[in-house]
Amino acid sequence: MGRVLTNNLGLAYSIESALGTAGTSWQYVEPNEVGRFGTNISKVARNPISKNRQRRKGTVTDLDSAVEYQADWTMSAFEDFVEGFCFATAINADMDIASTAAETTTDTYTVAALTAAQSAKLEFSTGEYATLIYARGFTNSGNNGLKSVDADIATSATAISVAENLVDEASPPANARVELAGLRSLAAAADWTWDWDGTEKTGTLTSAADITDFSQFGLTVGQFIHIGSPDGSGGVTNAFENAAANDMYGYARIKTLGTGTIVCDKVDAALQFDDAVAPTTAVDIMFGKFIRNVDVDDTDYLERSFQFEAEWENLGSAGASEFEYAKGNYCNEVAFQLPLADKATVSFGFIGTDTESPVASGSRKSGASTALNPLMTDALNTSADIARLRVTETDETSLTTDFKSLTITIGNNVSPEKVLGTLGASYMNTGNFMVDIEAELLFTNGDVVDRIRNNTTVTMDFIVKNGDGGVAVDVPSLTLGDGTRNLPVNESVTIQTTSEAHEDETLGTSIGISTFPYLP
Repeated sequence: MGRVLTNNLGLAYSIESALGTAGTSWQYVEPNEVGRFGTNISKVARNPISKNRQRRKGTVTDLDSAVEYQADWTMSAFEDFVEGFCFATAINADMDIASTAAETTTDTYTVAALTAAQSAKLEFSTGEYATLIYARGFTNSGNNGLKSVDADIATSATAISVAENLVDEASPPANARVELAGLRSLAAAADWTWDWDGTEKTGTLTSAADITDFSQFGLTVGQFIHIGSPDGSGGVTNAFENAAANDMYGYARIKTLGTGTIVCDKVDAALQFDDAVAPTTAVDIMFGKFIRNVDVDDTDYLERSFQFEAEWENLGSAGASEFEYAKGNYCNEVAFQLPLADKATVSFGFIGTDTESPVASGSRKSGASTALNPLMTDALNTSADIARLRVTETDETSLTTDFKSLTITIGNNVSPEKVLGTLGASYMNTGNFMVDIEAELLFTNGDVVDRIRNNTTVTMDFIVKNGDGGVAVDVPSLTLGDGTRNLPVNESVTIQTTSEAHEDETLGTSIGISTFPYLP
């Protein structure tokens, strides 16, 4: 019998096909610490009145199962579970497509036969526009990165053709894939224009003729986009022009979608102008998936359960590993933490139905032995990787951008449903979806106190990014609470706030999360 070391733990997950039934695709996660894995078993002893004055052997009466761990905030750690915690299928979730080869003669990626919905987003029109995709996970670096499709991709096609040169790679790693990254107006200079309305604080992107319906690419009201793409040397290219080429770029949130138009609010300062000169290069709109909470009748409502495998190295005979499975896990609570001058971290909490006893390797779940490693593992930090962080009035008048720390928590109030004759839970219940925020702010604006006292609705958004992509988190409506002032000696006065998100009257959501495969 061996000794199991924490540092030798292997932890993987699978999306279940039914509650308690593991899927066949598994992926490893990278925890910093595991707070809990497995069951808490309750027993009740017999305690009869007796001259023996002793308890008698009792019985097992209940079982609670959970998985809790903390990890660095990486793009993989985020995308693994964000749909599960929001109880919603991401818009464009179908555009994360596995690729089994890259071919240099035709510059194509080999994929499984595309659905009609997938092919409709892989569009090309000569001299007008092209879908942008981002490839990652290939062994040859030339096959990774931002690519532009150069042919209209048909339903059931098994190849995606791109304008860039690829390198033959017949057997890439199993996690190689391509995903939707945006749209490009090709160098037809006057096709796309940008108009700024300083009164309404909105920017309007108009397609002159080539695209009449931007929603066909999955663009959705409430989603963040980025105008402009990386130029490869730390700058931005393929943006609009005010006084100089590519000087109008940045983030914006889609407010409305019209015929050939995207009207945006929450617009970055560099985009708060009319484009004065038609761009001489292409114009890129960068975007990816979009997740927001929805009601239970929505077609995107999703109840997803996960199964976790823990590998206990040296637990079996002769030092062999044994494997334990936590089943039927619903996403209960996740907290994203942005401390001062540190890594950003995320804490996951799952509640499950049961955890099986450890088994030998011959009894592992199907597919677990070939679990994939995560691709996007660069940790986000809170110094260089925050692109935007602010609380504003609903009319976008700034309240504060000076944060000392921030924690945003998504909770689903999950509880196990237990019935007679079953040890553990038979079903899982979900409660109300809640978004709570705790922040410490520099005390730079007295209006913050006023908004706390008057229970005024405000809005918050923050964007983090690194070389693996980015995440824009939008809390469209919330109220501020607490207001405690902290007065540390020789430092700035700070104010402590707690915030509760509520349903936005326009969007009907408490949170919107936009992910980007690639950003400047």
